[in-house]
Amino acid sequence: MATKTRVSEAHVERVVAEVLAGQQTAGAQMSPEAVELGRRQVRGEITVDEAVEVIAARTRARLASRTA
Repeated sequence: MATKTRVSEAHVERVVAEVLAGQQTAGAQMSPEAVELGRRQVRGEITVDEAVEVIAARTRARLASRTA
């Protein structure tokens, strides 16, 4: 269940910028979809578990389309 706490879009963008900077430092990049899921998590729209399920479903669909 998502949280009811509201955060400002400025806060959301700060958190996303920090995550992206960490990813860049690690030599990795996040997909636009992953960044948007992160924004939704920070806003409290979805939980981490829900985001993982979205990613897993997308991955299953992508793999299924490759084998079809």
